[in-house]
Amino acid sequence: MSKFPTRIAVTGAWGFLGRHTVERFAGLPDTELVLALDLHPPRSDMSHSNVIAVQRDIRAPADDLFVKHGIELVLHMAYILRPPRDAAWARSINVAGTKALLKSCTAAGTKRVVYPSSTTVYGARPGNSRPFEETDAPNPVPGFQYSEDKVRSERLLARWAKETPDASTSVFRGCVVMGPAADNFILEALTMKWLPVPAFSDAEMQFVYIDDVVDAFQLAAATDAHGIFNLSGKGTVRWRRMVALFGNHAVPIPGPLLQSMTGLSWKLHLQDRSPAAGVNLLRYPWLASSDKARRELGWQPRYTSEQALLTARP
Repeated sequence: MSKFPTRIAVTGAWGFLGRHTVERFAGLPDTELVLALDLHPPRSDMSHSNVIAVQRDIRAPADDLFVKHGIELVLHMAYILRPPRDAAWARSINVAGTKALLKSCTAAGTKRVVYPSSTTVYGARPGNSRPFEETDAPNPVPGFQYSEDKVRSERLLARWAKETPDASTSVFRGCVVMGPAADNFILEALTMKWLPVPAFSDAEMQFVYIDDVVDAFQLAAATDAHGIFNLSGKGTVRWRRMVALFGNHAVPIPGPLLQSMTGLSWKLHLQDRSPAAGVNLLRYPWLASSDKARRELGWQPRYTSEQALLTARP
């Protein structure tokens, strides 16, 4: 087991996942310093005195800061989560930003990176009959940029780890992360009083609670675990039950028609939740097994998928 890193950097520090990560690592007894990097101004409610907040674009070099603060581990949370209308801009942050970060790590001699990917990289398609494992090749739904950029970033991390002596990366393919103040297009859809859903299907979904995700990050930091790990809460929740749990009503629409309607409304700027490709995530399963994380990290989610979902209910 390697020494637990005491000087840590978190990118995307003021996003939903980033701020929980900053809070957790800043509160650990062995942590000397957390360098919180974000394009947005620092949050005023951060109470830990060992947090140094710096406003900086992830695409800009950070090796000067990593050297100055002796950064041993980077938790790379910076990412455009919501479906973008400007694909090139989003990719410059999601992918080029990751490339710039790894270049800074090399220049500063920082050898450990933790990265949250997504189980959506496996793709949602008819015929997905079993939970995906980490050995399954990524096959994202074409046109769903969130997943496509996650795959591109994963490849950059794998290449960096291979080419950099003694470097290690921990990639966590998580399902949809939930918790109080979570913000994603699944939650936004579930707040609709009358929610269009694919007819003749009721796909299962997985969710994971925010603290369970950060538990996995902490375990990876403590053990220097490297490689890819799926993260999901126990059990699943079907779409129609999700709608009922939020007190709303499902409106069944044939899948192809729903996909066309979603694509047209996206192009006409009538909605900003998702392009047409996102409907696949409602129509078909994309479940993942977390057995590897349990076996190799000792990770145990405290919340089931349904319990995690309910923590985000208004």
